Order: sequence, then structure tokens, then C-alpha cells
Amino acid sequence: MNHLTDYLKNNAKATPHKLALVTNERSMTWQELWHEVLAGASFINQQLNSESPRVVALLMPNSWQYVVANLAVVHAGHIAMPIDVIFKPLEIEAILDQMSPQLLITDQAGLARLNYDRLPILNVADLPTKPLATNDTFLRLPADQQIASLLFTSGTTGRPKAVPYTHANHIWNIEACSQVWRWSADDSLLISLRLSHMHGLVMGLSGVLYHGNTLYLQDGFNVQDTLELLSSGKVSIFTHGPLFYARLLEVENPGDYDLSRVRLFISGSGPLAPSIWQQFKEVYGSEVLEVYGTTESGRIASNLLDERIPGGPGRVLPGVDIEFDSKGQVMVRSAGVFPGYWHNPSATSKAVTSEGFYKTGDLGEIVDGRLVLKGRVQEKIRRQGYTIYPRDVEWAMHKDPRIKEIIVMGLQRSSEPNDELVYFVVGDLNEQEVSEFSKLNLPSVWRPDKIFMLEQIPRTRTSKPDLNRLKAMVN
Repeated sequence: MNHLTDYLKNNAKATPHKLALVTNERSMTWQELWHEVLAGASFINQQLNSESPRVVALLMPNSWQYVVANLAVVHAGHIAMPIDVIFKPLEIEAILDQMSPQLLITDQAGLARLNYDRLPILNVADLPTKPLATNDTFLRLPADQQIASLLFTSGTTGRPKAVPYTHANHIWNIEACSQVWRWSADDSLLISLRLSHMHGLVMGLSGVLYHGNTLYLQDGFNVQDTLELLSSGKVSIFTHGPLFYARLLEVENPGDYDLSRVRLFISGSGPLAPSIWQQFKEVYGSEVLEVYGTTESGRIASNLLDERIPGGPGRVLPGVDIEFDSKGQVMVRSAGVFPGYWHNPSATSKAVTSEGFYKTGDLGEIVDGRLVLKGRVQEKIRRQGYTIYPRDVEWAMHKDPRIKEIIVMGLQRSSEPNDELVYFVVGDLNEQEVSEFSKLNLPSVWRPDKIFMLEQIPRTRTSKPDLNRLKAMVN
């Protein structure tokens, strides 16, 4: 099996003058990108002077410099560990102390933020742009053994853990999804997801390498910029999280934008409310294709091009073995599953069974051949002898068009036989109106004990609801 940058080299040879990367600051052809990655890989090899793979931290926003630096590290045979730029300096230092990388590559803004002297720091501007006069022999292990990326879990309910991802893990995800999405060399992608996370890095940058696509890369999500580029006819695939599809619906004059030339809208990183799916179809004429996966497992399920049904991620992908434990937890095994948490065998043994099934922590079931997700294991709610799943309640409440976002949570009270049911709501209505809608439309055991009206749902750095912060509002 190839390594990721083998595809880069092949693209530079086959289509040297095709645009590989387009950012606001610079556009690069496949040939230009390959030459700068090769130069960077040689330079990094000299800096590390190691005969075994080393961890290299990357602290940069989405940019052409980030792409070059990341691929240079990977091509040299080392492990790229991106750190999200929205982390605070003390958090960054804590990660560096915990993970002990051998080198940090950052930009001028990163240098200005950090006062850290416990490892070598390289300004990305100092990477050479032309190959050095050396005959480098880069580190090469089999693709299923050589780690390309070291990513972090989303940490919705606990401390993030480091997840190593091999070249083979990256490539399996792309090949599995390409079958379902008919992803080919003719496509082009718009990515404003952070490349420091699995969704943007693997399904964005790595997928572009594999197919030889043009990547339109933005540093963060801007509604106006996104709609203008999606209307330009340059982009055929757009992928983002559910929250950002909701934001695309908030524009004042959506009729000004014609998105019909975008072949595929993909939503991942969390459940997409059926009401948002329907509104997007009504406003822009496109049915969003929902997918499901985790940082540890890669992609697990996806709707099909001719079967985009709202409210779930659709069919389990080819090559994925799926089982459910006694609690209804989704467990999966595939070539996309990670090799185990970085230097954390205890956490790995708790998350992966002896048969190699990764425990996702999500509750689900197969209905009519499709995977239906019900919520997280720790979110299961018990009231009056019934088992309630947060997702069912949330989807039912989303039928009120005034509700923009809702998180439903059950809290156990030691002195009470029933879990306390709490709604966290963002929308154009008040607490009484939420209560009245639930009484008119929901079973009695689904109705809330408490309602918190919020201006916005607190989120983790990967835009997922921060369940710990929500829980703290109640306690």
C-alpha cells in the first residue's frame, strides 16, 4: 500500500500544472507543492537527525504553509501532531509537556504567543522552498505500521486523548467513502474545517492527495465567503459539521446564491437535525448527505447518493464490521480503526475489545438496513420504567421551527427513582412556549423537568456540544 505523499509525488508527475491548493494568500500547483514538500522533508530530517520516527508538533491555522509543513513531516517519515491554534498558551504548553515532541513548527503568530524553551522551535517561514543538495533516504515502514498523524479526541465529556493514525488508516477511509460518494479526480473540495482534526485532515487534505483534486482551503468558516465560493462553480464537494449548515440558512437573502453546481454536501462530526436537512433542501435545493465516524475508528456509516434519509447516517460502509453490546453501544472493526491510544495501553484496553472492536460510546441500532444513532451511552435516560434516548426527544422538539438548537440531557439523582430530564434550548421562543410545545407534541415521560434558554450552546473546540459545561449549569 502507498504512503500518503506517494500520491502527492504521482500527482506532481501526472498533472504538474493542475492547481492542488488555493488559499487567499497563495495558490500552488501539484508540482510546486511537491517541490516544497520535498525541500521541507529534507530540512526536517536534518533538524531531527533521527533513524526512527519522531513526533513533530504543528501550531498553525489553515494555510498553505500548514499544508507544506504537515506533508513535509509525513514525507520525511515522521509523525505530524497538529495543535489547534485556538488553544490558549498554557494549554499548548501542557500538550507539549505531555506529548514531548522533538520539534515544534509554527508561524510568526505562534512564536509571539509562546514563551517555551523546552524543545526546538522552527518558524515555518524558514523552511526552504527548493530541494536541498542532499540524497535523503526518508524513513519508511509499511503503511499499516507507519504513523502519519497524531490527533486528539474531541473531549466532549472528558480529557482529550492522543490518537495515532497510520498511512493505511488515512487511505482506507478515503477508499471506503469514495465507493459510496463516487469521489473521483474530477472533484474539487472546499474545506474550512480545521486541519488539526480528523474530519478536515483525513477527509479533506488526505482525500485531495489521493484523488489529485483541487483543495480550496479557508482558515475558518465565514458564511459569506463560503456561499460565494459554493456559488462560483469551482467546488463540487463541501463537507462540514451540522452547526455550519444551520449557519448557511441564516443568511438574509439565500436566493442570491445558486449552489446547484455543488455535487455533494456532506455533514459529519455530529448528528444533523432532520429539520435542518429539510430547510437546506427547501432553501438551496440540495439534500445533505450525513455520515458518521469517530476519531478512533474513522468513517463508519454514510448515506448513499440515491438514498439520503434525514435523521441518521445511513448504511454501514463496506469493510466495517459492526456489533452492539448489551447496552446497545455501537462497536466497530475495520482497517480504519486506530492502532491504540498513544502510550496509553490502559485507555486502549478499555476502548478496544480483544477481538479488535472499538467501543464508540454511541447507542444505536440497525433499522431497515440503516444505522440509527440514539445518543451517547452515558446519556441514556430512565423515567417511569421507560428508556429514553436524547436524540429522539431532540428530533421531536426540532419540529417546532422556532427552535434552532436543543440538547436534551438526563441527570441521575440518588434520592430519586427517575432521571431528571433537562432541555437546553436556543431559539426564538421562551421557556413557557417550549414547555407548551412539549405538552402538546411529546409523550409525558419525554417532557422536561427543567428548561434552560441559552443564547448559544457551549461547544468544544471541535464544535461539538460541551456536555460537562451544560451539566454544570444544572448542578
